[in-house]
Amino acid sequence: MNTLPLHQSGTIHEERVESIATGGAGVARLDGRAVFIPKTAAGDTVRFRVVKEKGKYLIGELEEIIRAGPARTAPPCAHWSDCGGCALQHVTPQAQAEAKKRIFLDALARIGKIDLRVPVQTVALPGNEERYRVRARFQIRGSGLGFFTPGARRLVEVEDCLLVEPSIANALGQARHLLQAEPRTRRIEAVEMTSLGEAEEAAVGLYLHAVGHRDRGNCKIDPRTLSAWKKFAEENRFPLATAGRRGPGGPPRWRAQYRPDMEHPELCLGVSPESFIQPNRALNRLLVKSVIEECRLNDEALVLDLYCGAGNFSLPLAVRSKRVLGVEENPYAVADAGLNREENGVENAEFLHSSVHKLTKEEVVSKLGGQKPGVVVLDPPRKGALDAMPLISALAPDRVVYVSCNPATLARDARELAASGYRARAAYVFDMFSHTAHLETLTSWTRKDASGPTQRF
Repeated sequence: MNTLPLHQSGTIHEERVESIATGGAGVARLDGRAVFIPKTAAGDTVRFRVVKEKGKYLIGELEEIIRAGPARTAPPCAHWSDCGGCALQHVTPQAQAEAKKRIFLDALARIGKIDLRVPVQTVALPGNEERYRVRARFQIRGSGLGFFTPGARRLVEVEDCLLVEPSIANALGQARHLLQAEPRTRRIEAVEMTSLGEAEEAAVGLYLHAVGHRDRGNCKIDPRTLSAWKKFAEENRFPLATAGRRGPGGPPRWRAQYRPDMEHPELCLGVSPESFIQPNRALNRLLVKSVIEECRLNDEALVLDLYCGAGNFSLPLAVRSKRVLGVEENPYAVADAGLNREENGVENAEFLHSSVHKLTKEEVVSKLGGQKPGVVVLDPPRKGALDAMPLISALAPDRVVYVSCNPATLARDARELAASGYRARAAYVFDMFSHTAHLETLTSWTRKDASGPTQRF
């Protein structure tokens, strides 16, 4: 007998949501297959229809919440339903943290084939769920300003974003009025806004993206458009930069200032618009603190910091060790790191502009005075640190401290570490991105702790 595929049948199904998956969708079961249903929470009983079949799993569309589960709460943002950026805003903060912990452990077990035999610590700050982002990119289409819906380029206009710091929220409102009043300013693709300081009234740095910049277009902005934005920036005292207009050797138009080290508040780092900055000041300080603790440094310690950015970990580690070598592929971040070293008077840190996969054991040993590092710190982009695994194996440090924003690539790399003889000493999940499905993790690996993970190859 021929039957229509589920996504064509129009059938309404009723099931209970069991958990939250990577990406933030709720997971239910239908005829033995997982169904991923956005905007649901664990414990919800829902009616839904299947809209896509993906072989082993299905994609569902929520029709009705029959009974709300204990994890569900009212989302505070008026744009939540359409925007899609805060996939977990309808879930309580405690349940968000638990869901992210399960996502982390599931990735390690499913992808890394690792049973983590250390407790996972969740690090969160109650009350830090809103107004925490120090940087946000707002897309522009005509006079509209907002975010693209996930997986599409349909703009959802926003009057405010509850995640951004107050100074950015204020600048967002002014930019929205500018686009409505001055048509010339609409001929750009996006404006990125960064809070330049820790005070609530701090200035905001603007970073303009030309049309086609995301697709590697010519990165040119019409002179009249740029002139209009410059006038707006000057009137509101917003330092202005344009993507693709500055070489790595040139001075940045602005730098965002932040203090990463709770025990050394005199350390103040600057990050230019072309460099990465952690989005959450308060959680970043806790992350730095945990990295320092897991490195277990002394005055003779030698540290290799891979994917070091502007020195977020390198400089706090340097004030507690003999020497730190930071390695970074982004030339703008390397320039920021060097300037941060000079401005803070940290003489025992060195920064090398290089891709990690090109780095050799001999080069690292030479830069560290003829000795191998005892600790390697990793903070790679979402693609992970697979390129670093041969180097780590060759250097064989006593300890590896891995910070990750992607559980899937972390799990893959963790399998490589385990195969090289490393065992987990500690694991943390940081709620760096409240209300979103993103999570930050820290895992500490050592050669000496045999009570770490076991492998299931």
